[in-house]
Amino acid sequence: MYAQQVLVTFLMATSATLASARSIERRQLLGNLGSLSCNVARLQILGALGNTEDAVSQITDTTVQDAANAGLQQARGGIAQIAKSIVSGDAPPAASRDEVAAGLAAAGTALSGGDASDQAVADAQAGLDKSVKAGQDVVANC
Repeated sequence: MYAQQVLVTFLMATSATLASARSIERRQLLGNLGSLSCNVARLQILGALGNTEDAVSQITDTTVQDAANAGLQQARGGIAQIAKSIVSGDAPPAASRDEVAAGLAAAGTALSGGDASDQAVADAQAGLDKSVKAGQDVVANC
């Protein structure tokens, strides 16, 4: 008899728990993680930045290379701040988004001063263009 009471109590408690868990909104579960399209855009900007950094490392003009790297590092710093906010459950600060945009703009300015015949400059610019597009998608979808 006691075992039946324990079993019934367990089943009732489990049912109540599942019923309350089901009423949680999908957005509550995701918190600041964002939607699928938001996270795809976040991954795209990381991938595009990685490709851009690889191309920048191949640029023969060290002045252009250093300036482009400085801009990319600034963008990475802003992304790191955003990631830290998301992981801690806070909303990403607008200042971090501005930091990413400023870094991408600085990298673009540096690349525009590069030798157009250097394939690495062209590759870096293509990667930067993809990074900017992904950043715009993050702003639009997140």
